[in-house]
Amino acid sequence: MSAQVKFRQEPGLAEGLRSRKKVQTRRSIEDAALALFAEHGYDATTVEQISDQAEVSTATFFRYFPSKADVVLCQQGEQIPLLQQTIIERPAGEGDIDVVRIAFHEVWVPAIDPERTMRAGQAINSSPLLRGLYGDISRNWLTAVAEALARRRGLNDSDPRSKVAARVALAVFGGAVENWMTGGCVESLSEVIDRDFATVETLYAGPVGAGA
Repeated sequence: MSAQVKFRQEPGLAEGLRSRKKVQTRRSIEDAALALFAEHGYDATTVEQISDQAEVSTATFFRYFPSKADVVLCQQGEQIPLLQQTIIERPAGEGDIDVVRIAFHEVWVPAIDPERTMRAGQAINSSPLLRGLYGDISRNWLTAVAEALARRRGLNDSDPRSKVAARVALAVFGGAVENWMTGGCVESLSEVIDRDFATVETLYAGPVGAGA
């Protein structure tokens, strides 16, 4: 199961009617696409089918999504700037991996849409193309987190320590999301994440009595 996540897109109270309608149209297209991907598979579903299901023209589809793949993957850069800023602003005394864990809780977890995340994961698993594109996104996440950790320590570029911490934290987060989806997204994602990070801490601590 892919660890791809989908974030909620709720129109803000201060937004005008036109902006809210755009959010609703985008959501309708996304829901139609994810439903068709679940029924027929990503590769077998066409943009025309998605447009018909969402009751929009194909031209409207492409105004909201540059390609069919973007229905599944387009949101992944939206939360990165806030995640980076949250990491940078954490207290200096906190360890790198714990800093990233807390940032996940503050920025990503509250914004995740369980149902859309499940459907997006199923679509990715059904398509080699999407799995490849998701791999590119994962590398972008890794670079962004490593850069934020480095900047938190006053460095302009990510260093080996930052890269390793980012890789470990993202691997644990991805595994937690996979476990959460495998369980049907029923359990609290926050609890699954904390449990998996706690397991990693015990592994780093070594066996009980080690070094005595």
